[in-house]
Amino acid sequence: MSRNAAQGGDVTPAATSGRKRRAYAPRVPAAQRRTQLLDAALHLVVTRGHNAVTMDAVAEQAGVTKPVVYSVFVNRADLLAALLHREQRQGMAQLLSVLPADLDRLPVDPAELVEQALTRFLRVVRAAPDRWHCIVLPMADMPAPFHLAREEARADVLGRTTEVARSLLRSLDAPPELDPEIVAHAVVALFEMAARLVLTDPERFPVDRFRAAVRAAVDLAHPR
Repeated sequence: MSRNAAQGGDVTPAATSGRKRRAYAPRVPAAQRRTQLLDAALHLVVTRGHNAVTMDAVAEQAGVTKPVVYSVFVNRADLLAALLHREQRQGMAQLLSVLPADLDRLPVDPAELVEQALTRFLRVVRAAPDRWHCIVLPMADMPAPFHLAREEARADVLGRTTEVARSLLRSLDAPPELDPEIVAHAVVALFEMAARLVLTDPERFPVDRFRAAVRAAVDLAHPR
């Protein structure tokens, strides 16, 4: 009989079951793992704030070990920089996708133009709620680079919306007092407000409710 057995010291699985080891994360392609970790970080930003995004917290949120996170990102700063780059790039691409690409072929009906753009935009918001939460809702602990990126993106969209408004007003032979820049500010503010309501109370503010309201408002000001 072995010494351990004689002393009642056999180490069996049952004897060590009180200390449960964390399961290893399955191997996945590098790009998929990077996306998984960035999604986990974004969710933490939305639910707990930027300050809550640590390597430990991201690992726990993603269901992996901390070494897995370090195998993809050097440190927390590297992870946050990657998150900012991804959200800035994809958010801008989504914004540009809802604006008319050809200013020489805008719909004659202004209600149709605003209605279509707003509907596409709100569908984008609902498809990526965490991303748009960071863009349109206030966040007290937002780091300066994130805040700057958000303001730069808004300025870019405002400039492009002004171009659309100018082209549309010219095609309608609108009076010069109808300032395209002010129209653009009003439209961007409308879209931001609609996004906030869709994110915070989607049952009460479905996309179709906004579409119908925009159609009615523009028709009132510009009867067909």
